[in-house]
Amino acid sequence: MSSSNTSLLRNFPSLKALLFFNTVGKHLNLVRAGEELHLTQGALSRQLKSLEEHLGVELFRRGPRGLAFTQEGELLYDYSKRAFETLGVGLRHLSVVTERQTLMVSVARSFAVRILGSRIASFLALNPWIDLHIDVHRYFVDLESSGADISIRLGRGDWEADRMQCLTGDAIWAVCNADVKAQFSGRVSEETNSFMLRNVERDYWEAWLESGRPSLTADNALVLHFNDSATMLEAAQAGAGLCLTRASLAVDAVNRGTLVRLTDDELHDGLNYYAICTARAAKKRAVDLFMSWLHEAFASQDAPILP
Repeated sequence: MSSSNTSLLRNFPSLKALLFFNTVGKHLNLVRAGEELHLTQGALSRQLKSLEEHLGVELFRRGPRGLAFTQEGELLYDYSKRAFETLGVGLRHLSVVTERQTLMVSVARSFAVRILGSRIASFLALNPWIDLHIDVHRYFVDLESSGADISIRLGRGDWEADRMQCLTGDAIWAVCNADVKAQFSGRVSEETNSFMLRNVERDYWEAWLESGRPSLTADNALVLHFNDSATMLEAAQAGAGLCLTRASLAVDAVNRGTLVRLTDDELHDGLNYYAICTARAAKKRAVDLFMSWLHEAFASQDAPILP
């Protein structure tokens, strides 16, 4: 061993002492740090004192409002925090060889294209040991017979499932691109230059027009029919016309400016997107992690429509 390595080992504090310091630095409170580490305040104070003596610097100042870093303490905390985060990533990668799991997620096509596809990379970055298979479908799959672990589907949440999670709090919006809105007079008719875009399997036009909303009416309109919301929304973004769609499927495009809401009016049909799994699947670690990730992803400000 080289003399430089021998010197480093002799001067390096214990990993446990650095972990204690890092935890105290995270909370800047001995009580909360002690609760996390299952140590008394006295024992934790002695550990910090020993580390300070080893390093020859003061790391914290004790004041009436609790702990505060010294300049040296703040510098050490910055380095120790990054070191433990890097070590954690490395340890997780070591588990890849022994813990690989396959996760099959059956997803409604429109949800997969408009919502999940742009977010799934964050789950894979956190869990590279999971072999994720996304099975896109247009109709409900039977979880027991299909082999899928999780199904993401639109409905009222009245299915039999061991675990169920509501992902959206949805509404129906009228949307189009900015050019179509600029030319729109309030009436869709054969004289207008744009089509009424309709999803024949999720057609909200009749309910919208019957609701008496004055901001949008139709009279002998030119209609372009689809059987898929994702394709219909692509056409709307390209300027083909205006459509009624679930807010959760359109909100990302609205935030980017590729779609605009034609009116502030909206409908509510009581349907939302849910993630469900069976008791068999719920025992898998990969399933638990994916369901937890969904909860965090759709409880954040980046969620399509908050529950």
